[in-house]
Amino acid sequence: RHMPGHTSREVLVVFSSLTTCDPANIYDLIKYAFFFHLKCLKAVKIRVSVIGLSAEVRVCTVLARETGGTYHVILDESHYKELLMHHVSPPPASSSSECSLIRMGFPQHTIASLSDQDAKPSFSMAQLENNSEPGLTLGGYFCPQCRAKYCELPVECKICGLTLVSAPHLARSYHHLFPLDAFQEVPLEEYQGERYCQGCQGEIKDQSVYICKVCQNAFCVECDLFVHDSLHCCPGCIHEHPAPISV
Repeated sequence: RHMPGHTSREVLVVFSSLTTCDPANIYDLIKYAFFFHLKCLKAVKIRVSVIGLSAEVRVCTVLARETGGTYHVILDESHYKELLMHHVSPPPASSSSECSLIRMGFPQHTIASLSDQDAKPSFSMAQLENNSEPGLTLGGYFCPQCRAKYCELPVECKICGLTLVSAPHLARSYHHLFPLDAFQEVPLEEYQGERYCQGCQGEIKDQSVYICKVCQNAFCVECDLFVHDSLHCCPGCIHEHPAPISV
């Protein structure tokens, strides 16, 4: 309820029973009953997903459908693990979700040695906040706004309130919110372009070639898996839109 509008609110239910025991009509609870201080599930946009360990239950089906979640019944232990791990990653961002600007700082980790004459030992804000034994250290992350020092990121600066993060922290969230579209699979004999992979530059010898729908570059199956599972961005699209050169 207190989360900003651009965040997602999710509930995951692992359900094993074939019946429910409710004090009132469960359908009224889902659609009309007030929840979280006079706000129902749909009103506060809580997405409820259910993993069933036994047969399908009608109430769970309605609950998932009305809140925009998913409902799956497991087949075996490996299928249960697959469904559970599927909910670890956040869902893609909605185009209608609220957006707001957040001020962030990106401090670089400073490393200094005792031989450096300009190095000045200082205390970390985390040590002072936790009332732990203070220790003077040379390196750390310095807030770009007030120069307060911290040992690790992410953290909210205790002095100026600026959120301090590193670029990899944002990158990990970005590829979940805006996932890369699946490449189009085309049989190799029907492909008319050059049979060289845009990723590894090797000759494509598989039965199928994978085409990016945006830049129309071809990839082999190994690079297709690497792009979607690890890289999360198309090399062909990045090559066609290079970063601006700073002067």
